[in-house]
Amino acid sequence: MRSVPPPIRNLELRNRLSELLDEAFSKREQAALLYVLRSFGRLVEGQQRAAIHYGALIEAVEAAVREVGPLVSAKEVTDNLINTGLLRHPGEVGGERWVAPGEGLRNELRCAISRVDAYCRALEMLWRRPVRSEGVLERAMEEAVCLFNEGLFFEVHEVLEAVWLKEEGPVHLLLQGLIQIAAGFHHLENNNFKGALSLLKEGREKAGEFGAVCFGLEMDQFLEQVKACYDSIEAHGRDAFDRFDRRMIPQMRLLDPRDIPARPDR
Repeated sequence: MRSVPPPIRNLELRNRLSELLDEAFSKREQAALLYVLRSFGRLVEGQQRAAIHYGALIEAVEAAVREVGPLVSAKEVTDNLINTGLLRHPGEVGGERWVAPGEGLRNELRCAISRVDAYCRALEMLWRRPVRSEGVLERAMEEAVCLFNEGLFFEVHEVLEAVWLKEEGPVHLLLQGLIQIAAGFHHLENNNFKGALSLLKEGREKAGEFGAVCFGLEMDQFLEQVKACYDSIEAHGRDAFDRFDRRMIPQMRLLDPRDIPARPDR
């Protein structure tokens, strides 16, 4: 894994960004709001003052939202994001309108933009899949894989939990295992050594009860690499937050939906 976005401490901000991601999964055009935030973050990076001209942001957003679709208006989505309070107009200077982070975003701007950047990469990974699955569970698995591969472990938990609560039997157990693995890595990023080890162990044991491929996810190698992460974290002890090599965290690998075997409960 290339990197893991730093955690957002403000839970209200974290949950609001997660909601924007969920909306983007539901409707591609909604991803434009995330691209506005990413564009803003790139423009203010390295600046002493986290504020930019409104016109400069619109210009950057026009280029960015081409990933989303041709019918998206850069000005409209930028104004919509400002209306949410994540961005704001601090006023005019010399007749120029400025855009700055809202109060909640301002204190965690670097962490939030890093996370939003990972959101956009995860969405682009999903959009590049040649075929999307039709089932609710299968689509959630696709989304979870793209998120996991960008180090978005909290968001993996959110996506899978929504379907886990509705499932029973073997599928329920499998999803619980994958949720616990994601939660284990999430706990590590919050420097919760005991929580990380406990959940990685429990999750691997649950998910290990299934075959080499489940819902298109190649399980064997993934779980072996999760075990290697567990061993490394355990060996580092309470220094794991600083010393564990995040590059060891495995990538999840999905088959083409047309090659996915039947569900394990059928």
